Amino acid sequence: MKKFLTICTTLLLLSGISYAQTQKFAHIDFEKLIDAMPEKEVALQTLQKEYKEAQNMIEEMSVELNKKYMNAQKSLDTLSALGRQMLEEELMQQQQRIQMYQTNAEQRLSERRESLLNPILQKAQNSVKEVAEKEGFIYVFDTSEGSQILYFSAKSTDILSLVKKHLGITE
Repeated sequence: MKKFLTICTTLLLLSGISYAQTQKFAHIDFEKLIDAMPEKEVALQTLQKEYKEAQNMIEEMSVELNKKYMNAQKSLDTLSALGRQMLEEELMQQQQRIQMYQTNAEQRLSERRESLLNPILQKAQNSVKEVAEKEGFIYVFDTSEGSQILYFSAKSTDILSLVKKHLGITE
């Protein structure tokens, strides 16, 4: 019986060692993958266009405010105290509208960026998952700059080219 237990234990250890040797690990520079996706460039161009539109609107509003301010400076001496107060309030309100527009534009652009880039990130993540499952990898590590991977062995497979091929990206 003791021999039987020794044999079973040995078999279990050997099967565990062989299982550990068959595990496959992979890595990918996820940033390079995202950069290679043509959808990212389209999204960034769209965002750039929308940013410029908002910036132009703010500039137009600022130019209009500056014109009003210059005109107010010229007519300040001829206005009554009530007229001056109303003019100052009007200029302050217009300045506040510009600031509010700028804040809202920044928020909208941030939300727009997220709505344009999230589907791209999701597509890339899904492709990595599909390739990893197809190739039998149990872990895929991200080796992008700033990731927490401190070391990866040459035995780990770089799947960037496989995922690009899966996405139809040619270099």
